[in-house]
Amino acid sequence: MKRGQIILLLLLGIGITETGLTQQQAAYRHLLRAYEDNDIINLPGEGTDRGYSNGTRLDYFLVSNKQTLFFLNRIMPKAGDSSVNTFGFSLMQVIYTPKNILKRIPDRNDFAYAGGLFATHSLLSANAIKKYGWQTEVLLGVMGPPSLAKNAQLKAHQIVGIVKPNGWDHQLKTDLLLNVSVAGEKELWHLGHFMEAVGGARAFAGTAMNGFSLYALIRLGKMTPYFKGYVSQFSAPPGRKSRWQVYGMVRPVVEYMLSHALIDGGVFNRNNEPAPVPDPYADEPVTGDRVRNRVVAKMGYGLVVSAGQVGISFTQTTMTPVVKGTGRQEIGNISLHFAW
Repeated sequence: MKRGQIILLLLLGIGITETGLTQQQAAYRHLLRAYEDNDIINLPGEGTDRGYSNGTRLDYFLVSNKQTLFFLNRIMPKAGDSSVNTFGFSLMQVIYTPKNILKRIPDRNDFAYAGGLFATHSLLSANAIKKYGWQTEVLLGVMGPPSLAKNAQLKAHQIVGIVKPNGWDHQLKTDLLLNVSVAGEKELWHLGHFMEAVGGARAFAGTAMNGFSLYALIRLGKMTPYFKGYVSQFSAPPGRKSRWQVYGMVRPVVEYMLSHALIDGGVFNRNNEPAPVPDPYADEPVTGDRVRNRVVAKMGYGLVVSAGQVGISFTQTTMTPVVKGTGRQEIGNISLHFAW
């Protein structure tokens, strides 16, 4: 072979390699998510204001496989050498209210008024080859008046023009929220890129919540494989023939909750929580104490649509009663995603 031909082949090989690397590097590494849970977002048309009433969250996700000196990142489990590691940083506020928000003094057997404000740091580690992953999250925050849940709900109800919740003077006391959760996931089966089923288990412990859950996730439609990383579930980088994703999902969950600070009261102030006294102006019989169901079943279903850098998802979750006598609950979620 002539020297010129050899040089040409080498240059061609280098060009192909660089093109492949460029396409890999073109995958989005950053994602912003704006997230809203609300029991008013309700497909069955039964909007309520009870139990877990609202959750507002803002997340930033970064895909990085670089070694880090931050001790939390070093101890969080990863899904092997070929994993896609997505680090998350989030700020969230959650609000819980009784079944009857008109009452100035909530019933003793109902949800209490409660709010939480916290930051989280997470690692979503997925292995596309072995089709399994780990999800770890550390939560730090506060419950009670410093969460600003009272201010947020009163202002939201004023803006929308709906009934004012009257019992926030009886919200659960200030307490520390510090929690760790770890989940493991594994693909159970798939049908091309059209359908896949994933099974998972999660355990969580700390001053906020203690318990565990078992769940499954079924996705159906035009989508990127689940274990190619979190960012790719809601975006598609340049270079693909089609940058659209449209898929539905179903997520059944069984959860055992040993303790829940935003329902039971915080770890440090739980024994100091004042029990609501009967309302002297009420003509209803006195109720017993609140009883929380430790086992709760949930069924989530929804739709994800994304085009290039932008994605939107909607999910609806139905759950069995968390507190006895309060009935099942419906929670809707709308999330917006922007990747770059």
